[in-house]
Amino acid sequence: MPQLHIAEQLMRFALFKGMGHDELARIVSRTKLDFRKYAEGAAVVLRGDKVDGLLLLIDGKLEVETRSADGQYTITEEAAPPAIIEPERLFGLHQLAGRSYTAATPASVVAVCKAEVARLCSESVAFRLNTLNLLATMAQQRGSGRWAALPQNLRQRIARFVAERCATPSGRKTVAILMERLAAELNDNRLYVSQALHAMADEGLLSLSRGKISIPALERL
Repeated sequence: MPQLHIAEQLMRFALFKGMGHDELARIVSRTKLDFRKYAEGAAVVLRGDKVDGLLLLIDGKLEVETRSADGQYTITEEAAPPAIIEPERLFGLHQLAGRSYTAATPASVVAVCKAEVARLCSESVAFRLNTLNLLATMAQQRGSGRWAALPQNLRQRIARFVAERCATPSGRKTVAILMERLAAELNDNRLYVSQALHAMADEGLLSLSRGKISIPALERL
């Protein structure tokens, strides 16, 4: 892939914002970039895989699956470019992927190994600050959610239950969960949970099938 096209692709990502043309060209020429292509349906990252580098989605779409700790329910959503796959797992206490990523369409990913990421942080002030800013923003967003106002009704509690478990706060989501389990998670009566979901379905906010809740746009909830 020509260096100019590579630089244009990288500029879409927050990690490379604010860099001049010369600095970005220097990074492209000196950094080992692993270009990977995945056919539709291929596994890109599986939950529990070792995170040994940054994975930048530059083309195509990924299906992202988050599974509960006991494996009894899942939430599936979509990732589109420019997306970085779990950058917070590259360092720190837990360096295993928390979600599974499958190519929903033919997809292209640029991989940057951990050693190269460390070198870029050392040599490029812009990259180092962008990395810190990205990780700090993620930490702040997750921390502030704990202090959000409590939901005022069951519908808001359902929306919050889903949103807190998603990688992104908008877009299409599919929740595979039994009604009894959802009611237990919400500490509410199964009948009331069912009634709230059907009311939301009547308004076009979601659709229901056996053991599955399909949400076309989470932000509308």
